[in-house]
Amino acid sequence: LVLSTREISESDLWVHLLSPERGRVAAVAKGARRSRRRFVNKLEAGHLLKIHLRPRRRPPLAPLLETADLLFAPERSRSDPRRFVLASYFLELAERSCPPALGREVFPLLLETLRRLEAWKNLELLKALFELRLLHFLGWSPEFKTCLRCGKETERGYFSLEEGGLRCPLCATEGDWPLSPRTRAILSHLQGAWAGMERVKLSPEEGFKVGLLAEAFLKRVLDQDIKALKVWKALEKRGRI
Repeated sequence: LVLSTREISESDLWVHLLSPERGRVAAVAKGARRSRRRFVNKLEAGHLLKIHLRPRRRPPLAPLLETADLLFAPERSRSDPRRFVLASYFLELAERSCPPALGREVFPLLLETLRRLEAWKNLELLKALFELRLLHFLGWSPEFKTCLRCGKETERGYFSLEEGGLRCPLCATEGDWPLSPRTRAILSHLQGAWAGMERVKLSPEEGFKVGLLAEAFLKRVLDQDIKALKVWKALEKRGRI
């Protein structure tokens, strides 16, 4: 999967990729900016490719991207601004959260999310789903069932961004987010299998709280500025006016 590209000369591109076998890798595509056959319309973010890399003699140098065959392109995301920005957000998250040579387990999540983005109706729900599942692969899966402090199950709960999970009313502290049983159930469900996810119904208030919580905790874990998120927020704000 192409995560991003960057110009490094008048004719060459630096390409960041996510592979199911090698994790995140970088390669140099010689002549890609002038290519009329090898790479035309292929090295675009979000494209799934079958590629051939040629190692260079000196290991510190990035391999050369020799050939690329296009297997999948998110066509609808190109013409829909909200889908395009959300796809960019998913790709940027994957690139920033996967160190070089790591991220193999994120590949199927990212590919499946980009495929479903083509037809998924509730984009806010898909965004929260990706964020929560990415947190799982990063080893920061939130706890929504039992209190992290005392270990008891509780009907009323509060989410702690500091600890990454639920606190009961007795253990909660100022600044924790109150969660209704239904909101907790939805958040827990989003961490499961894909089956039936598109049929999940949320009220506007539930959708807002679920999306905000997943996003806030992921931002705290990554501690990075995600450019595509700012664009997404601007689009959402414009849509609510």
